[in-house]
Amino acid sequence: MKRTLACIALVFSAGLWAAPPKPKGILVIVGGGDRPEVVNDAFMAACGGPGAVVGVIPTSTSEPEETLKDWKADLEKARLVMVPLDVRTREQASDPAVLEAARRCNGFWFSGGDQNLVGDKIVGTPLQEVIRQRYREGAAVGGTSAGAAIMSRLMLTGDDHRGKEALDEIGPGAYKTRPGMGFLPEGIIVDQHFLRRNRQNRLFSVLMEHPDFLGLGIDESTALLVKDGKARVLGESGVMVFVPSRTKRGSKKGFRNMTVHLLHEGEGVELATRRIYP
Repeated sequence: MKRTLACIALVFSAGLWAAPPKPKGILVIVGGGDRPEVVNDAFMAACGGPGAVVGVIPTSTSEPEETLKDWKADLEKARLVMVPLDVRTREQASDPAVLEAARRCNGFWFSGGDQNLVGDKIVGTPLQEVIRQRYREGAAVGGTSAGAAIMSRLMLTGDDHRGKEALDEIGPGAYKTRPGMGFLPEGIIVDQHFLRRNRQNRLFSVLMEHPDFLGLGIDESTALLVKDGKARVLGESGVMVFVPSRTKRGSKKGFRNMTVHLLHEGEGVELATRRIYP
């Protein structure tokens, strides 16, 4: 018995059962629309500032060349270097040249568009793991609109159960989800264009299916900057935070006691404790 206890103590002392370390990188999650200067500056600073290498991933957009051109101009103006990670097929996400280019990046940007294209072409590939590893090591990851949706481990596809983009239903199973890139911790889901497009039904419905999840609804021209387990609001509008800590299902299509916050610039939420600050 003493020998068993000693072995258990040795395992704990070695840290083999410890929780994985927090990522050293920063997330800049933009809800779509225009990017205010404060959001652009925050992303570029998170990448390391002048001299940093930023991989731009236009996989979601139908206009990848234009996206790369715009980002190249913006980054060069700020004296950062752009690397195009123009992944348009799943095979390219395993290309050794693409993976090597990604390993050199200090930051990554995911464009807007259709998040399902990232799900189809990058999620579950070596490129996903390289980017996640670089984020763990300290690289920044940013994205807007579709590029915000992909941040969580479970992401909204943008469609309801009928395959439409309508927002006229509410209830468990009303809206489709699929695996995302998984930069945010488990148990968090993001929606974008949130206040401008009245997407409360969609996030409410997903939280009925996952009543322990933290819901983050980010509006346009607004971002959440996630660092050291804290998510702080930047930009012109707000972020709705749905905290399910006291939630109880009231009926098949309802719930009670969920706490909802509307946060603006400078305010934030601790992701682990779900405490609002300041």
